[in-house]
Amino acid sequence: MAPTQPHPFHPLGVTFTTLALLSSPPLLADENWMGARPDAHAPIGVMADHAHKNGEWMFGYRYMRSEQSGLIDGTDSVSVQQTYGSIASGGYGYHDAPLEMRMEMHMFELMYALDDTMTLMAMLPYQKMQMSMELHQHGSNPPVRYGMESEGIGDLELSTLLRLTPVAAPEQIHLNLGISLPTGSITEEDAMPHGPGGSFIDMRMEYPMQLGSGTYDLLPGITYFAQHGDCSWGGQGIATLRLGRNSADYSLGDRIDLTGWFAYRFSPSWSGSVRLNGASWGDIDGRDSRLSPTMSPASNPEAQAGERVEAAMGLNYRVPTGNLAGHRFGIELAKPLWERLDGPQLESDWSLVAGWQYAFK
Repeated sequence: MAPTQPHPFHPLGVTFTTLALLSSPPLLADENWMGARPDAHAPIGVMADHAHKNGEWMFGYRYMRSEQSGLIDGTDSVSVQQTYGSIASGGYGYHDAPLEMRMEMHMFELMYALDDTMTLMAMLPYQKMQMSMELHQHGSNPPVRYGMESEGIGDLELSTLLRLTPVAAPEQIHLNLGISLPTGSITEEDAMPHGPGGSFIDMRMEYPMQLGSGTYDLLPGITYFAQHGDCSWGGQGIATLRLGRNSADYSLGDRIDLTGWFAYRFSPSWSGSVRLNGASWGDIDGRDSRLSPTMSPASNPEAQAGERVEAAMGLNYRVPTGNLAGHRFGIELAKPLWERLDGPQLESDWSLVAGWQYAFK
């Protein structure tokens, strides 16, 4: 059953309310924005968090890794055996069950400010995903464990950040207007033990293992950022809106990501941060005809939706002097606080983001 819309007392609704409070105008903001602080950029896990001054360039790189294990449906744990059980006996009736998944991503980022009010941004990911699976065999035959892997370029994102406040204002607000282009593959295959006699044959991999959405996606949003003394805080909301179905006759569910953070500068070069993030996404519309919905939960378009609230802690460092003066480095680790999935789906364990950024004119 698909997750319902959050209400004020729902965990995701509480998250949204908290983020709204974090983003409300401060009473004690500094008189001018200080761009040379380590916390003048948001925690490294937040994308498109800042605009630039006229003529500035910025190059960036992020390494991201996340791991998932264990199955849940709603908020309840589901055993691998339950996924194989017949529907009549309270099971799910699948042939295969996902056991673990690991995602690694290298994100390359370029920004350029046409003027003080408009910054252009491009982000291109290179991804590698691995999933371990278990195939149920009837009778006394033991289950067969196997792995799948996909690797390649993901979807290219192009955005314009429109600054709504003066460039030196202590409170910065900008609109995020982006589009995702379908440069990532949706036809990835790997060998699976579904051939005659359990032999391995190449087959289309499940939806989470594909490298892109296959659709043009709109990415509208808004970002707020403020400084006061040694503190800074902000919030951001970004939606992902799918424009029609892809060449395999499906579209991933629409998505909304909301985040709010607080950072403290404990030296001229170092700052630490805490962040709360909420996400909600829908089931797949349509389906890939080369994927059987009964093969595994990951190939069922009606078992892809979910909601998640997670907390993150991070560090930012800005090099003050020397040949690397102005270069920024950041790291952030996130853990889920609450998760509800239209499953059974793999539960999130943790995610890590580490990155580098350098702006110049």
